[in-house]
Amino acid sequence: MNHSAEEKADAILASSSVLPKGKKSKKNLTNKQDKPSSNEESNKLTEKQLRKLEWEKKLAEGLKAKAPDVDGTVSKAELREKRRLQQEAQRQAKALSTIKPTVNKQSQPQESPKLTPAKPIIKTSIEVEKKTLKKPHNVNKPNLKQVQLVRHLYVKPNSELQLRAVNFKGIPPVFVKLGVQYSEKVILGSNARSLALLAAVKGLISEIQIPPKQEFCRYVEAVLGTCTNYLQGCRPMAVSMTNALRAFKLQLRSIDTSLSDNQKRATLLESIDTYINNDIKKAWDAICLKVNTKIVNGDVILTYGCSSLIRNILLLANDYKKKFSVIIVDSRPLLEGREMLRRLVSAGIKCSYVLINGLSWAMRHSTKVLLGAHALLANGSVMSRIGTAQVALVAQAYNKPVLVCCETYKFSERVQTDSFVYNEIGDPERLLSIDTSSTPSPLRNQTENPKLNILNLLYDVTPPDLVTAVVTELAVLPCTSVPVVLRIAGENAV
Repeated sequence: MNHSAEEKADAILASSSVLPKGKKSKKNLTNKQDKPSSNEESNKLTEKQLRKLEWEKKLAEGLKAKAPDVDGTVSKAELREKRRLQQEAQRQAKALSTIKPTVNKQSQPQESPKLTPAKPIIKTSIEVEKKTLKKPHNVNKPNLKQVQLVRHLYVKPNSELQLRAVNFKGIPPVFVKLGVQYSEKVILGSNARSLALLAAVKGLISEIQIPPKQEFCRYVEAVLGTCTNYLQGCRPMAVSMTNALRAFKLQLRSIDTSLSDNQKRATLLESIDTYINNDIKKAWDAICLKVNTKIVNGDVILTYGCSSLIRNILLLANDYKKKFSVIIVDSRPLLEGREMLRRLVSAGIKCSYVLINGLSWAMRHSTKVLLGAHALLANGSVMSRIGTAQVALVAQAYNKPVLVCCETYKFSERVQTDSFVYNEIGDPERLLSIDTSSTPSPLRNQTENPKLNILNLLYDVTPPDLVTAVVTELAVLPCTSVPVVLRIAGENAV
């Protein structure tokens, strides 16, 4: 039968107090020292046995001091489990040292004379990962100032995109400058933005240096793709810009590969000039002549915002010595109508200037409405600056004809019935500044209000039912003729 070390020690101590049979105790021996024994061998045996008993007693006391204060002994399996737990704790501490978790020093296992196994209190990597998931970074949190209906339209701040683009080696300086002008609204209007883009492409072709063992057209297309991605990050590209780039890339891919690089360069520059003259400038002249026949003496023409095409139409009618007046309706925050007013007044045209809240009064005194367009969609809807749909709706209420002047290079295959699926969002802070009034905006103190979300859309969509006709360089067409024009243009391009 197996006994523990403590039981063995107690047994040895108990046995030391009882002398073996036939032997005398040490006390009796000391009392009888004066009486020498006749048997010397018996005395020597007794002293040897006493020394042995004292040694066994000391050994038992040492074993008892080293024995654990628990019921039963610590088995080898428990010792192995303790060593395994200690090694596991060391591995976890080493793995967590890279992410620096918060560990309580008091909770760490301390060495104890007791051999009872204790689990170390330390955070595992799974617990740290769960804690990280519960508290995500602020970047992933939705912005309270964003309108959830058009959340997909929000983009990153332009300053960060421009900073990354300036440090990017693949973008020429002419495109970096153009992107800043787009983002700061220095260049406004679809026609102006398209002309500026084509001018930048011409500068790129003139100054580009082709690396060795690189084909001219492929390299130009790759660089142009990087530049257009940068411009798209600064401000979403207009439909007219997309169509102009599509026409240029079509010419770039169809160029003769047997020509030298200088000949290819000259051919591309000539194709850009041809596109500007035929699709933009000649289209302006044709539209101006068509609309000029619709303007008669005594007309009061109402226009909205500032359209370069409408401005050319009115200036041409003034050159033809027609007697008419213009009512310019404007709206915040861009107030583009001020530039239109300045140009027309300097040309000697009689003008009136009102904000969009006085549209009903202005429409009552007008005879016809001329509007520009950002794009003409495939379903006949007109995409233009925000407020155009309201002007067309009020014109229909007053039974006034609405003529939309639009070049065919602004026609788009996209179908859109509202202003929320695809649009562009401007700076909401501009709506809080009122430069037309001496008093500050009452919303200026509410910018930090979490219940107030300010939305500044740049475009709206006018249904085709509100438009009388669309004047293009081809003819005066209904809005539903857009698919036909696009099909004819595609056949001619092939």
